[in-house]
Amino acid sequence: MATKTLNIALDERLLKKIDSVLKQEMASRSEYFRRLTLADLSRRETLSSILDAGNKKGKSLKFKDEAAAMAAMSLK
Repeated sequence: MATKTLNIALDERLLKKIDSVLKQEMASRSEYFRRLTLADLSRRETLSSILDAGNKKGKSLKFKDEAAAMAAMSLK
């Protein structure tokens, strides 16, 4: 897999916290940001799937908008 180098700016205090965790785990900053990115992308894909399923179900139940769905669930 080809890799690209990124330059990012972080607050020094945040970077010190990250480095402290990485020192305990004996991991690199690159590995940390790879794992963080993969986790974020996975979370976004999951959320998108959930929202798509909800929209599909709402349409099948003939809800006109989010307010109608909330009212049907007694959340409004």
